[in-house]
Amino acid sequence: MKDHHFRWQFAPDQEAIIRYQECGQGSKTTTPLLFLHGYGGMIEHWNLNIPEFAHKHKIYAMDLIGFGKSQKPNVRYSLELFATQIEAFMQLKKLDKIIIVGHSMGAASGIFFAHHRPDSVKALILANPSGLFGDTMEGMTSLFFGLVGSPLIGEMLFSAFANPAAVGQGLAPTYHNQSKVDAALVNQFTQPLLDKGAQWSYLSPSRRPLDFRLDHIEKPCNYTGPAFLVWGADDSALPPGKIIPEFQELLPQAGAYIIQNAAHCIHHDAHEAFNKRLSMILDGIDAPCC
Repeated sequence: MKDHHFRWQFAPDQEAIIRYQECGQGSKTTTPLLFLHGYGGMIEHWNLNIPEFAHKHKIYAMDLIGFGKSQKPNVRYSLELFATQIEAFMQLKKLDKIIIVGHSMGAASGIFFAHHRPDSVKALILANPSGLFGDTMEGMTSLFFGLVGSPLIGEMLFSAFANPAAVGQGLAPTYHNQSKVDAALVNQFTQPLLDKGAQWSYLSPSRRPLDFRLDHIEKPCNYTGPAFLVWGADDSALPPGKIIPEFQELLPQAGAYIIQNAAHCIHHDAHEAFNKRLSMILDGIDAPCC
């Protein structure tokens, strides 16, 4: 997958360069997939998943504005902004419908988009989504997930966080399989933190936590199509027993699948089990009606 870029004018006087990748050919019977990473993530965090599905589906993946290799302007980051980016991308690629495969903040952005543009979404496949948190919030420990972080975090603490040692400490709790948190993964997550403007996007969830929540969306939401929750059993920040019922109030049609020996970064942490479940879901979505 090669990098592509498009210039997105998201406001009359503001624009950003967005990175995306695409692969696969798909067919008339399969719906394109759009992979959306979580807080602090990037396209490469899907590198153990996307290749498994390119033989059957047209696949797109993009770095959300402010993350990965997309530009990081000083703007108000929010789920609404990310949902607007999804809409702009669909217009760019002339897509009528997509299946959103989202992780954490990317999954929450997909829900926000589907609520406001339900006719544009064929299905939602949500891996450990954020946006609804119950009583699980624990301040600083949740910052890396894009949840409600400490309001005291500022540029000085950001600078202290933007190094491999701190990134490794932040990633470790999101994995059951600690061997996956190797130097390559830590470097992958560290590099975007060094980009110009990274503090604006990375600090947004702690500065404006309500902009990253789904509480204000009516329950059930406007999207009534197929929805699936795929959760790591060992997610300590978003424990499935507490969080899944909240999401099923928002999406009562959503089936829930728990994968053992996986934590928050389920798609990478337990990629074989995740890919198997994703394959079963996609086969059901695109199966011809009787």
